[in-house]
Amino acid sequence: MILSRKNSSKFSSVLSLIATSLFLSFLFFSCSGTSSGVDDSDDNGNGMEGPGPNEVWMVNRAFTPATLEIERGTTITWQNESSEVHTVTSGSNRNHDGLFDSGNISPGSTFSYTFNETGTFDYYCIPHPGMNASIVVVEPQ
Repeated sequence: MILSRKNSSKFSSVLSLIATSLFLSFLFFSCSGTSSGVDDSDDNGNGMEGPGPNEVWMVNRAFTPATLEIERGTTITWQNESSEVHTVTSGSNRNHDGLFDSGNISPGSTFSYTFNETGTFDYYCIPHPGMNASIVVVEPQ
């Protein structure tokens, strides 16, 4: 391919334009990440902030947090942040101890329970084996 001086100049201009476009695209995409400069270490992976101090979220097939320490008399609210139905059923090894049972909690719905005794209270989700957690209740300080 033979380029005349006129075509060579156009070719150089096109190459410069392409190089500039690529460079600007790189800058735009590398600087447009999701970091907001705010510590989002509570982010639970679904783009939302984590649960509050007296909340437990059901995210996918896990309770978050898996263990929560509270003072006696505190009401805990479980919120279903997943797309599946879950339960909050007291007991361990999938044996219901009769203390509380939410029944089915639809996505976006909640269940609350007030812990008036100290101790460790295990609970699980009936439809999802392996989905279990515990609440540790201590005397108020």
